[in-house]
This record gives sequence, structure tokens and C-alpha cells, in this order.
Amino acid sequence: MSSAPPPPYPGNPEGYPPPEKYGYSAPPPSAPGYPTQAAYPPPPPGNIHPPGYGAAPPGYGPPPPVGHPGYGPPPPMGQPGMYGPPPGMYGPPPPLPATTTVIVQPPVVMSFNETQLPMRCPKCNADIVTSIHYESGTLSWILCLILCFFGFFMGCCLIPFCIDSTKDVVHTCPNCHQHIGRYNRM
Repeated sequence: MSSAPPPPYPGNPEGYPPPEKYGYSAPPPSAPGYPTQAAYPPPPPGNIHPPGYGAAPPGYGPPPPVGHPGYGPPPPMGQPGMYGPPPGMYGPPPPLPATTTVIVQPPVVMSFNETQLPMRCPKCNADIVTSIHYESGTLSWILCLILCFFGFFMGCCLIPFCIDSTKDVVHTCPNCHQHIGRYNRM
């Protein structure tokens, strides 16, 4: 093993990483065309607005010096009790309100059919078996019109209104007699 220094980086003799690789090119501080810090004039005293924006509005001059009358020294930083009122000024903190947990349950979609159903009545919350009765619905009227079209208009067209299997089924609560649901044949 030799004690000679390692060879220079093959791609960039100035150093690693190459500035062009990251999308910028840093000029050397004494590059021609770049002004130095001494080339910029100092700002005028008492004027905090750049030229071309007019004079400052009244009451908005330069900030007062630290020892100016009416302004105290800045507050000490990092002192305990610096924020908020002093302890005990307003008494003990008020008690927190009791929390209430609300559980939202999705509505139960009940599919009604032609038979009585055991369920809990949504109106009176009683465990019931629904009572059913039949009402004329869309299927009864369509069958009546079909029978009239084929010539059964002398009273035979009223047969669908006498047969329960062509009517809609209405489910009610036997306890509170409220309408719970309906099974439509069509």
C-alpha cells in the first residue's frame, strides 16, 4: 500500500458534487459582472420605504429606539407563567361536561313478502308478528284491462279484484294497528 494521496475526482477537478448536476451554476465571488457588497449604497436614514413608493403615512416612521420613553424593555423570554393570566386569578377551571356517546345504527331494510313476519314494531317497539290484509294494486288493474281487451267486459274483468293472489299485501302491527310495510306484486 502506498502513502500517496488518492487521485482527484475524474469528472470535476473543483470538487464534488458538480453544481451543474443540480441545475445551478454558482459564480465565483470575484466573477466579472456581479457587483460586490460594497457596490450597493446604504439605505437613507429614517426612510424605510423604497424610492418610488412615496412618503410613509403619518405615524408609520422608523421604529423607536429601545430606550424611547413609553416603551419598556422587551419581556424576558422563557419565563414560566408568561402566557395567560396568573394562577388563581379566575378561580379553579370549570368542570368538564359529561361526554355523551352517540351510536348511529344504519336503518334496517325489511323486505316484506306474502306471509306474516315476526319483527319489532318501529312505532310501539313491541315484539310482534305482523297481521296482513290485501289491497288492490297495479297487478289487479293490469289483469282487469287485459280481460277487457279480450272481450271479458261483462263482469269477468272484475275477477282479479276478488283473488288475493293478484292483490298487494299490507303488513300492520296487531298491537298499535299502524301501517308497517307493503308487498307490491308489481
